[in-house]
Amino acid sequence: MSARRLRPAILVLAALLAAIVLGFAHSRSAPLTTLQAQRQAQLHPLPQSPWASKRNPLNTYFVKLGWAWTTALLAAALPVRRNRAAAAARYALATLYWWLLTQWCFGAPLFDRLFVRTGGACRAPEGHTLLLASQHTCRAAGGSWAGGHDVSGHCFLLLHSALLLSEEVLVPLLRPARPWLQLQPPLASLRRAVVVATAGLVAVWAAMLFFTAKYFHGAEELASGSLLGVAFWAAVYMW
Repeated sequence: MSARRLRPAILVLAALLAAIVLGFAHSRSAPLTTLQAQRQAQLHPLPQSPWASKRNPLNTYFVKLGWAWTTALLAAALPVRRNRAAAAARYALATLYWWLLTQWCFGAPLFDRLFVRTGGACRAPEGHTLLLASQHTCRAAGGSWAGGHDVSGHCFLLLHSALLLSEEVLVPLLRPARPWLQLQPPLASLRRAVVVATAGLVAVWAAMLFFTAKYFHGAEELASGSLLGVAFWAAVYMW
């Protein structure tokens, strides 16, 4: 694949990774290093940011429905691009990859299996361990998922989604292979709308990656989520 073909996705990847690094650095940019500063923080605590809550609007209405938004934009792009069958096949593979890691893999998804293998478990409010192998069933039972390596699902999903959209929406629609699309007002309008919506969604993903790195997860969890988020794109589009 040519460098020209890869350039948009690489720029998107660089921007998203920068958001993660900046968020992680910002969360540790002003540590309390003196007793006086600690007392000041106790006497006058800073208000909790709404972005530190998993119930913030971007997380609730976008990230939790992240693959649905991704699917909708990919479907909307199909009428104004060529090689639709190949694009649909790549989308199916990307969906399978996302599903096995985060939703189901002959039982618990792979992320949950890794969490348990690295010492994680479901803790009941009373303190004892519940024999539940997935985060979803653990939380449904009122437990907390703690103790193991918790791969950042946000980093994984948002990078995986953004890179797929870059390759399957932004690249073919910004460089349309069919000149007649420029002459058909309905299709031209659809193409512009899909490009703008995709760029907007990627911007939302960048913001959420910043907040994820700032308020949630440690460096290792952010790194593992990011690597897995890039892995599908690297395997399918770079080779």
